[in-house]
Amino acid sequence: MRELKYTSHDGTVIDLNADDLWVADLQEMRGYAWTYTLATRGIKSVSRNASTAKMTVRTTDPSRLDMVQTAFDSDVQAVTPGMLTVDGEWTQQAYVVGSSLGLVPWPDYAQVDYTVVLCDGVWRRALPVQHFFPMAAGTGSQLDLPTDLPTDLAPSKIALTVDNPTGKAAEFSAIIFGPCTNPVFQIGANTYEIDVTVPAGGYVSLSATGLSKTITLTAENGDVTNIFDKGVRGDGAGSGSYVFEPIPAGESLLEISSNYGIDLTLYDVSGGVPWRMLSSPTPS
Repeated sequence: MRELKYTSHDGTVIDLNADDLWVADLQEMRGYAWTYTLATRGIKSVSRNASTAKMTVRTTDPSRLDMVQTAFDSDVQAVTPGMLTVDGEWTQQAYVVGSSLGLVPWPDYAQVDYTVVLCDGVWRRALPVQHFFPMAAGTGSQLDLPTDLPTDLAPSKIALTVDNPTGKAAEFSAIIFGPCTNPVFQIGANTYEIDVTVPAGGYVSLSATGLSKTITLTAENGDVTNIFDKGVRGDGAGSGSYVFEPIPAGESLLEISSNYGIDLTLYDVSGGVPWRMLSSPTPS
């Protein structure tokens, strides 16, 4: 499928692969460049920053360009980026900050070259959600012994497997379902811990992407509380107890206490639009 859409900050969706309005290719958006500082024997301080690219829009109904321009301008004026989506899965925040006439317009044809600011430096796509519910609803939080002792056994951790097929450490987001207190889980060598009580019917949302690092608590009634300070960050990335640590490539052991569930979403990241996206359609 060939698909390209722009969604403005107010929800306006512009289909850029329609019969009467389309972008023929994304040549400039396939390229990318790392920002870096030269070191004695290599490079350091690497990052992928915002960049500009050209996007050529063609249309057989030039009047539609007025609506397109209004949506682009509204995002710039609001200083709130829109979202480019390729093939329904690869996304990047963007502004369209200028245009120039590509060809002299005819009554039934026009071509405009737009200057696009790609804000994120990378394209992202969400991989299928991985669901982990190690204990069925209604199961107790302790293991009842057959003999009458003063105490029962705390539940053991259940070992599960997280799959990261991207070939590199992946950004992620997670939803932790209540009820639970101070939920802790371990993936590979890193422990993820949030010091909060999650009520029944509530959940914690953890975002650990380059776009946002946030932690919120949603109560059963829908009230949302910012609990960013409740995430344990240790000594930062690589410390073994960093709540935003990327998920290692390949399969990793997930250990989770047995009284709550987790939905885990990993993100694939690419510097440019992947070459398999928006390839030329097969001739009919």
